[in-house]
Amino acid sequence: MITDTRKLVLPAGAVDPVLQEIRRHGLADRETGALLLTGQSDMRVLVVAMAGTAGIGRGRGLFTVSAVAYDRLFTFAEERSYRVRAMIHSHPEEAFLSRTDRVYSLRVPGFVSAVVPTYAAPPADPASWGWWRFERDWGPCTVPVVDQALPPVRTVVFDEEGVREY
Repeated sequence: MITDTRKLVLPAGAVDPVLQEIRRHGLADRETGALLLTGQSDMRVLVVAMAGTAGIGRGRGLFTVSAVAYDRLFTFAEERSYRVRAMIHSHPEEAFLSRTDRVYSLRVPGFVSAVVPTYAAPPADPASWGWWRFERDWGPCTVPVVDQALPPVRTVVFDEEGVREY
């Protein structure tokens, strides 16, 4: 059997903190998001980095991360031999990449972007989310594997003040 080595592998518990934050902000009519970190040479998610507050913008149709907040997360990842592989963010209704998402998301070859729809009541199954991978442009990609047997992920919060435990 040939497997897609570019496909993310999510431990079952990786989705729960993301959904809790999406629901919490969605009930306040705000988008939010998180980034997924893996090891350097594989696609198994080891860390879920939830967006904090300093340098993070949220609103209806708005989720932004400042350059300083990204720098804090990428420095954290580099110092620990992690790799930032994907972003998950929410939308009020449908799972699609908006023009803003297409232009201002991290446009790095192989980077994955997921959109969770109906942020006030987000679906728990990642197969119900939209998934895209950037190569020369954004294109649909396969849904990550959710592996019940993997150990729990580490969950952190990142923003301009740094990275800390969730």
